Amino acid sequence: MPQTPVPEKIGLLRKVELFSTLGDNELEIVAFHSQMVPYRKGSLIFTEDSPGNELYVIREGEVLITRRRGDDDIDIAQFIAGESFGEWDLIGNMERSATAVAVKETVLLVFPREGMTFTMFLQKYPKMSARILHKLLAIIAARIRSTQRLISEKTPWARNLRKQMHTDKLTGLFNKNYLLDESDALLSRHGSNASLLIIKPDNFKEINDWFGHEAGDTILVLISIFIQSALRASDIAIRYDGDEFAALLPDAGREEAITIARDLGAALYGMDLRAATGSDQKITVSIGIASFPEHGADTGTLAQNARETMYRARDKGGNRIIAIH
Repeated sequence: MPQTPVPEKIGLLRKVELFSTLGDNELEIVAFHSQMVPYRKGSLIFTEDSPGNELYVIREGEVLITRRRGDDDIDIAQFIAGESFGEWDLIGNMERSATAVAVKETVLLVFPREGMTFTMFLQKYPKMSARILHKLLAIIAARIRSTQRLISEKTPWARNLRKQMHTDKLTGLFNKNYLLDESDALLSRHGSNASLLIIKPDNFKEINDWFGHEAGDTILVLISIFIQSALRASDIAIRYDGDEFAALLPDAGREEAITIARDLGAALYGMDLRAATGSDQKITVSIGIASFPEHGADTGTLAQNARETMYRARDKGGNRIIAIH
């Protein structure tokens, strides 16, 4: 299609929350690294499980987001002209969890353009990218908090208030108090089995000391996002204490918990930290696993046993999983 004038691209980008802190000159740079792409009615924009690394702004048309459940496609969102989608995918290294299709003739502004990745953009424009990344993480953390608030919408207001008090402010995950105060009820509903993972990065302290606390906070938010991406829909991710995280896995015995822990460790190792550290630094983790009811009749006991097991993994050199037999 004919080349789109930069001012028109900038006008679309101004509507995107992710770029709300950028000035005119910076928006012009983002516009330069964006491109207009037309889609015919019924065309696939992306598919579930495909790699994702783009943000889309709708200039004209309409886009439907669906997710496969068994033999059915379930509609989960619909976007119209002026709206954007795909912010989550900019984190990179994650497969898309849904499919996008053009409902009618549609034109999208795609960032970054073909031949450029978000990571490449961050490296090329580090000062501007710091603000973009900070905004991106804030958007994702807010959505996590919003999703967790939906869990309690049908409960009495007092329970809803407790849920809000049990949320970690940095990452948007539930916190340790939630695990200890609320999760026993979940265990009682899944009386057959459940497992608890305690996860701790082996080298976070060194990264935090070397690159600073701001980079450390960014990495903690990234860890929380990637933990959630590796878990099942029924699992609960928790920021347990400092750089320690937990994952409560309902209806998961020891072997299934080990499989989930392996996927989680691989996801965290695959994180791209260059936007936060400017280096190819990788995160490895030690994970301890305790299972209900064999290793504890309540989440407090499970957490204590899983944490002790996690430290055994660290004492053996880290970057490993140990599950109590």
